[in-house]
Amino acid sequence: MLRTWLSIFLIASAVLAGCGTDSSSETSEESSSSPSLPAPAPIGHAVLNAYPHDTAAFTQGLEVYNDYFFESTGLLGRSSLRKVEIKTGKVVKKIDLPKDVFAEGLTVLNDTLYQLSWQNKLVFMYDAKTLKPLGNLPWSGEGWGITNDGKQLIISEGSDKLYFVQPSTLKINKVLSINDQYGSVNNLNELEMVDGFIYANRWQYDYILKIDPSSGQIVGLLNLSDFLARNSRADLTYLKQKGSVAMESGAVLNGIAYYPKTKSVFITGKLWPEVFELSLK
Repeated sequence: MLRTWLSIFLIASAVLAGCGTDSSSETSEESSSSPSLPAPAPIGHAVLNAYPHDTAAFTQGLEVYNDYFFESTGLLGRSSLRKVEIKTGKVVKKIDLPKDVFAEGLTVLNDTLYQLSWQNKLVFMYDAKTLKPLGNLPWSGEGWGITNDGKQLIISEGSDKLYFVQPSTLKINKVLSINDQYGSVNNLNELEMVDGFIYANRWQYDYILKIDPSSGQIVGLLNLSDFLARNSRADLTYLKQKGSVAMESGAVLNGIAYYPKTKSVFITGKLWPEVFELSLK
């Protein structure tokens, strides 16, 4: 009888212990799950100016340096690096890239221009003051957009990832995943650093994202839906002509440049007739 009661006692203890283990496991899982991110805050804007832009320029990168625009244009056989007068849109110097190069993003760090190529796996370098070529560096993947934080280059390649790399070697220091309240955000394209945040065009979307570079969280969104139609004074019918580059390749929003002197942001698009100067709120 004693053995019988002892057996019953041991079985009951095991059941109770098992129940306690299940309960603590569920609590642990709940506490380890991270809360969802807040939705990006809307970014207000005002249009300050509109300046002429070459409608043949398939804009991939835009920078302001020494009071000039520096612009990278894409497409095979048409890719270039340009120095442009801001107010007139006049191209004062132009370097045509090899016909097999599809140029992409552009940034300036320590008086050196870095220009990406899309699938050529090369980053071209130039003296920003003279546009003298300084050679190139190999890049392992595609190149879409590029900016810098004053020390590192930051490169996008069309995914949800940003690559922080050493300027002299392109060795990767950090890979950052970009997320909003729904998860990963892909198609990251042209980039610009503005007051410690990364602003990014997202290919095929009419808005610009504001990204916290320490966390990868999208903290703001600049909605530019129908922006060109609402703000341009030009005849835009050329963008809808059948068989045109605009219809085949897309005259989409692309190109962000920050101007520290006025704390304004310039935006444009591929084949757009204007570059717009915005004040962000």
